[in-house]
Amino acid sequence: MRPLFVIYLIIFFFVPGGFCFGHGLQHTEIQGGVGLAVLYDDGTPMSYCEVKVYSPADGETEFQQGLTDKNGRFLFYADVSGEWRITVDDGMGHLVQHQITVDPQLTVVPPAATGYSRRQGTIIGLSLIFGIFGLISMFTGLVKRK
Repeated sequence: MRPLFVIYLIIFFFVPGGFCFGHGLQHTEIQGGVGLAVLYDDGTPMSYCEVKVYSPADGETEFQQGLTDKNGRFLFYADVSGEWRITVDDGMGHLVQHQITVDPQLTVVPPAATGYSRRQGTIIGLSLIFGIFGLISMFTGLVKRK
């Protein structure tokens, strides 16, 4: 046998495999975070849209940017409390601007109850329009009778 081949065999069998790697990596799962899911009106997720996050510490410089996932979700981790501004742009004219409040423990403050759903708002709006025109018609009818 050649001496160089014997040296290679000794190194192969007696040197642990961990020493052969240049460097290792570690990862840890992080719970929590600040997230936003964006959908179109028909329920289709805004997939792979550009997201920009602005910190309350500096509202002009982007804190983070990225893309939504295929389900229209984006998650980041806040480092200060306050009002975080998030913009989501699909590049075709649809833009979502949303503010999320983070408390001093760096957890999301649940939003206050919103007003009406879209359907309720439509019904209320139509009711107001018909009510106003009904009152106008009633008063113009009374004026014409006199």
